[in-house]
Amino acid sequence: MRTSMNTKLTRLLKKTIEYSFYVFVFVFPWQTKLILRSADTNFNEISLYLSNLLLLAILVAFFIYKAKRPDNGGKIAWIWWALAGLEIAVLASFFVAPDQVLALYHYLLFLMGVGMFYLLREGTRDFSHEDNCLDRIKIIYVFLSSLFLQALLGIYQFLTQSAPVSKYLGLAAHNSEIAGTAVIETASGRWLRVYGGMDHPNIFGGVLAVSLILAAYLLAKKKMIRTKQEIGESIFLFVYYFVALFALFFTFSRSAWLTSAVGALILFISLLVQKDRWILGRYLTLIFFSVIMLTIVAHPYQALLQTRLQGETRLEQKSLNERRDYLWQSKDLIGGHIFTGVGVGNYPLFLERADSFQKSPWDYQPVHNVFLLLWAECGIFALFFFVVFLVMMAQKNRHAVFSGAILAALVVIMLLDHWLLSLPFGLLFLFLILGLI
Repeated sequence: MRTSMNTKLTRLLKKTIEYSFYVFVFVFPWQTKLILRSADTNFNEISLYLSNLLLLAILVAFFIYKAKRPDNGGKIAWIWWALAGLEIAVLASFFVAPDQVLALYHYLLFLMGVGMFYLLREGTRDFSHEDNCLDRIKIIYVFLSSLFLQALLGIYQFLTQSAPVSKYLGLAAHNSEIAGTAVIETASGRWLRVYGGMDHPNIFGGVLAVSLILAAYLLAKKKMIRTKQEIGESIFLFVYYFVALFALFFTFSRSAWLTSAVGALILFISLLVQKDRWILGRYLTLIFFSVIMLTIVAHPYQALLQTRLQGETRLEQKSLNERRDYLWQSKDLIGGHIFTGVGVGNYPLFLERADSFQKSPWDYQPVHNVFLLLWAECGIFALFFFVVFLVMMAQKNRHAVFSGAILAALVVIMLLDHWLLSLPFGLLFLFLILGLI
């Protein structure tokens, strides 16, 4: 009787973890939060996100579930040693941080990311096995469903040149006439770039670019569509793909466009190596229609597209010059803190406190490169273990068709932007995607 009761409780716990995680994945892209410590910029802000609370509860439940069903032991994979080394380096940077409360906040976010990565790797190995409690494909569909709403919101923002506000959904106001808003400046005026429900068009664009790779692969690999469920899934993927594609265009994010192009190319190469003509043919057909549809949508906005690609206007030059200045800043900062860094999450704050001139808080930005930012904040050992971790991820997943494309896309984002490390959403998004591939 007692054994039967324990079995029922374990199954209940498993189902609770599964469906709670699907809820987390759906609400995760929406930035509903309670600000615990306000700041002039979101880099120095400490907030409690609704999705983070849910994730924390899920992780506690999952570790209880694993404790009830212990593994048979065996060697610890090298990928976990790399993550352990990274964690130690991040923790060590806490002790040199000028703002240790902010550093602790970012360290706890990092631990939550690693915990989610562990949950995904251990919970999705084989969904048919009774010890595993998550379905990788279902997670992807739930995530795409949430992003579908964000993509529709993004298209609405561009077409109306307005951004609806909702504190319950974490939607902030964005006015193209206000300085600091991401816009394109042309002879016809200032055009709002779309944010979706996120902090910046580059973030929104990067997330959409990764999601398009997932959607394209899932669409291409569907060979025989027989059941109503398969028909529904195909229709959803098709509609999502093109809605997200248009939203990606309206972000006018050059880094996101490049991310999408690199991911599409790597996915094409992977499918070519697999020598499955059916899947490759469907993928090429999808790419063909993507080019046609983008050409049609882009035609009325040629001036905006030309402005972003040529980068010759005042705002475009300002953006490029700032990125170059950030690189030089990181070089100087790293040179003085090679081994320890300045503290996790403390890069902009360190620059602000070290500067004798009074500037706007938004003038102190992280370097737009995750690898340099990690080195600057947490030291060279953190950078070493992170690179080893990514290499091991690539090696471990080399036979999975879409994994190489996703990893390549993430690396492009990391080389051109900082949000995968500097912002709470970015850090958890990174571990979510790495856990799924």
